[in-house]
Amino acid sequence: MTKTELSEYELQRLENIRQNQELLQSLNLGGGTLAPAKVVVVNKGRAKTRSRRSEAKPRARADKENGSASSADDSDYADSKHGADEAESSDSEFGSTGKRRARRAKQPAMRWSKRLRGESIEGEVTAAEAQAIETNDFTGVLQTGDERFGSSAAQAVHVTGHYSGWVEPGVMQRLGIQGTAAAAWESEGGGKFSFADPLGTGKKVTKRAAGGQSVAKYVASKLLKKNPNSYFYRHTEPGVEQWTGEWTEEETQVFLRVAKEFGCGDKWGLFSTYIPHRVGYQCSNYYRQYVIPAGWIIDENYRIDGSGSAVYVGSHRRGAR
Repeated sequence: MTKTELSEYELQRLENIRQNQELLQSLNLGGGTLAPAKVVVVNKGRAKTRSRRSEAKPRARADKENGSASSADDSDYADSKHGADEAESSDSEFGSTGKRRARRAKQPAMRWSKRLRGESIEGEVTAAEAQAIETNDFTGVLQTGDERFGSSAAQAVHVTGHYSGWVEPGVMQRLGIQGTAAAAWESEGGGKFSFADPLGTGKKVTKRAAGGQSVAKYVASKLLKKNPNSYFYRHTEPGVEQWTGEWTEEETQVFLRVAKEFGCGDKWGLFSTYIPHRVGYQCSNYYRQYVIPAGWIIDENYRIDGSGSAVYVGSHRRGAR
């Protein structure tokens, strides 16, 4: 076939590819991560793709959960799963006459994901790791904290994955919260707890909440004195600002001190009352994403994978017997 000159659409497309490559280099994503398609131009201005970027095969995921059995003092809603934060960019439209060809020759969407940046995705494990979790045989696949950190693990806080404390005494006194979970529940009307009826009123929770907030956050806001674990999982003490972003050194030291005294791994709402500007789910996330991978706390319910990420292998994962 006789080659022809590049059409306006194809010139624009190659320019887009060039700009995308420059952007990748400016973000230090490494060369060749997204190899451009090789194009051979034939008569009538049609482009034929000879090679494309290979698609990564999806890997098995091992579910990780930090909740405990259903009870009045531990009705944390499961953490939302934190998959890779991805955005996509695609070729621009080039007018109605080029749309059909654009759809045919369109480049695969760019994925600005942790995987492309060479970072691990929390909770994502290989098929071998998933099998190890299922069989409870982690030999050669996942390491315990002691195995991972060697002699330095002796300096870490060791926990069994359970928090044995209650609301921080100062918070409890200021807010008039009872001294035990059972007393707190009964003092605010009692009732039978269930995930369908976390307020214990005998009425199922509606699917909509006032003000556009999530149902879980709305329900938690009603449980300050009745079920403080649920309340503080999503809310700070009334009048106290919630911080976001990096944790301070002081907050980290308090985290480790409380874990050493009371343990940690569940009831994150109660745990967070010792760290005023954080809520329970923030403590849970910080624990999985930073504390365990750093070796500050060794939790028997977690293993460390080859990339250094924490993998939950405890009994509260989905499908665990």
